[in-house]
Amino acid sequence: MVIKKKIDSSIFQFGIILVFLFLSKIAAATELVFYNWENYISSSVIEQFETETGHSIKVLIFDRDKDRDELIASKSSEGIDLAVIETVATKLFGKNNLLQPMGNITPNPLKNTDPRWAQSCGDFGVPYLWGTLGIVYRNDKVHSAPKSWGDLVYPNKEAQGHISMQLDSIDTFVPALKVLGLSINAENTADLKKAYNILLEQKKSVSTYEYVVSYSHKNRDDDIYMALVYSGDQLTLNANLPHDPWTFVVPVEGTSIWVDCLTVLSSSKKQKAAAQFIEFMSRPQIAASNSADLRVATPNYLAKQYLSKEFLEDGTIFPSQKTQLKSEFYKILSNRSIRLRNRIINQLEKN
Repeated sequence: MVIKKKIDSSIFQFGIILVFLFLSKIAAATELVFYNWENYISSSVIEQFETETGHSIKVLIFDRDKDRDELIASKSSEGIDLAVIETVATKLFGKNNLLQPMGNITPNPLKNTDPRWAQSCGDFGVPYLWGTLGIVYRNDKVHSAPKSWGDLVYPNKEAQGHISMQLDSIDTFVPALKVLGLSINAENTADLKKAYNILLEQKKSVSTYEYVVSYSHKNRDDDIYMALVYSGDQLTLNANLPHDPWTFVVPVEGTSIWVDCLTVLSSSKKQKAAAQFIEFMSRPQIAASNSADLRVATPNYLAKQYLSKEFLEDGTIFPSQKTQLKSEFYKILSNRSIRLRNRIINQLEKN
């Protein structure tokens, strides 16, 4: 009888411990709000993180850098924990104490990053994915494939009135500046005015300045044949169409090379869980899985051992050395240049 009571007592105590551990896990679990482009993280990767940690991920979508930056710079960002931000904005937001430094995260999330990309995000972000700006076109509508930025700013008759651009103080200028043989980071007033004149001429052929991925979700009348996009956007555009008509190309003049950063907002009340997410996404197998699912290049050099040869040799994902040599990284521009570029964008929107 005494033995039975001891056993019953042990079982009871063990049960209390299990309940305590279960309740502790629930208490520790939290919902992380992740501000991101649409379809820009693998759903299977999110599921794996949620299963492993008990945390959940809620993704908020933006479709313009400008909208994202305005929200992060405002008090409305206080409910956001993580965000994907391009390199220049990451450094500027970090300088203004809006982002958490990555130095406190262990193990070091940069340890698997290719040295080429390691400093892309400064001290306030971890390189997430990289790629190029280019042209996407419908091969069932456009019979002469675009090769040059000139094919986008001076489209032939079949594409006129069927062009999608986007309004951005940096990327909108890339096609015109490259046609002129100038740097994507040009700051000279005369050069930017020349670019504006080209964009103004192009406007007669532009159907919309809304980001084509967002536009295509709202409109199903197939009126866009060619657009300014980022590498990988063709997959989203092809997702609900037969025969994959959207094809991505990098123009012969070269282009811009972008790097997106994973960041943690300083206002987040869930810093520990956010750090867990950053560390999780930096693991080689996770980075490889995310890259393969999205078909976007990863800066994680150890991840490449988990990627197929076919994937690594796809020039739309990993552009050739020749293309990269003709291309440029974004730089921090002067306030004067940004103001002029924004005035030009506003003028384009009005005219």
